[in-house]
Amino acid sequence: MAFFHAWIRWQDRLSEWLGRFIAWLGFVLVVVLVFEVAARQLLSSPTSWAHEASTMTYGVYAILAGAYTEKWQGHVRIDIFYQHLSAKGQALISFCIGLFALCILGLLLNSAAEFALQSIAIQERSFRSTWAPIIWPVKAMIPVAVALLMLQMLANTARHLCTLLGHPVERDGEKNTTDTREDSHGEH
Repeated sequence: MAFFHAWIRWQDRLSEWLGRFIAWLGFVLVVVLVFEVAARQLLSSPTSWAHEASTMTYGVYAILAGAYTEKWQGHVRIDIFYQHLSAKGQALISFCIGLFALCILGLLLNSAAEFALQSIAIQERSFRSTWAPIIWPVKAMIPVAVALLMLQMLANTARHLCTLLGHPVERDGEKNTTDTREDSHGEH
């Protein structure tokens, strides 16, 4: 169990760090859009690159944020019944859903890798503007994002398994209220 706990905490820290780093892409996106608006409105000289640059920046931002969102269980779910279950009941459902999601993500990773490799092989460019930027680096981020999401999903699934086995793992910044090893006096 010590290995699981250490790995889960390491994965949580990685997803947290990546999420905070990726958040800076939001700032880059704002700078690009403000520059475009200023060039268009104040200088009457619209750019040929800002629209595609902002689209690609947002695309990378959105897909790479998945692992951070998964770390904090921020993906959409319906918890009308889930919230009324015990901690172990919630862990069992989350564990089963996690296994299913990992299978689906494994299939997605395979397809995303093929998609990215094809784009890299032909040195794909976008021809939606006169700028014609290379887009294979953006497409290469798709399998990276899926792999990072899978790692965090695996850590969360392992966390649920630990809870089922009576050895819950706290998230950083969370107090675990389901520790079954404590008695009423707080002793181990």
